Amino acid sequence: MIGRDDQGVRLRASAKRFIKWGAKMRRIGAILVACLLVTSVVAAERSTPFDSPIAGFHVVKPAGWSFLTADQNAAAVKGLQLSDKELQEVMEKYATAPLVAMTKYPEPFADVNPSFKVNIKPFGPFKGKDAKEIAAAILPILQRALKDVEVVQPASDITVSGLKGAYMRMNYTAQMEGQQVAGTSELWIVPRGDYFFMMGAGTRPDEKTGTRAEIQKIVATVRIDPSPAARKP
Repeated sequence: MIGRDDQGVRLRASAKRFIKWGAKMRRIGAILVACLLVTSVVAAERSTPFDSPIAGFHVVKPAGWSFLTADQNAAAVKGLQLSDKELQEVMEKYATAPLVAMTKYPEPFADVNPSFKVNIKPFGPFKGKDAKEIAAAILPILQRALKDVEVVQPASDITVSGLKGAYMRMNYTAQMEGQQVAGTSELWIVPRGDYFFMMGAGTRPDEKTGTRAEIQKIVATVRIDPSPAARKP
């Protein structure tokens, strides 16, 4: 029979684990929001391919698009104004630079600038979940952070570079640089080994400044090594 003292110890331990899990979810949520939302700052680079031998990731930037630097990505993140102030603080503190990011137009650009970003993350609290479950877990985070979140396409099975993953698309309204912005975010979750790739794209819902077909052409160039062991030196 468990005594009251033992029950108290177990309850306190459970509470600590719950708090740590919540903190991890907020950090991951901040990274997800930063990855998904449209970007307002771009670089003037002209390189077309991007290759990361360490991550085993390859993508091709379309002609006329520009790569985004780490500093410019950080500036773009700070320009976002979320509905959830706590998540805003966590995002600014923990949102890391993406593996690669690109945008269609140079700045200044007085509208939604189509963008594509890629992050690679350990599973963390998502360990044991499949790609659709990870994608679905993002929705409550976005609903806290943004206004008028509308799921256009729920998380569904897809294949990227021969790897099983999930895809989800949603519309939203956000504050960016003091202005209301209507955007569409697309999300691809592609697990590999102990990590998952998170690819996010942003466009206008009406596609006036850039189409989702353009984004799909970028995704079609993605090549992911099946596993770290598959990479040759």
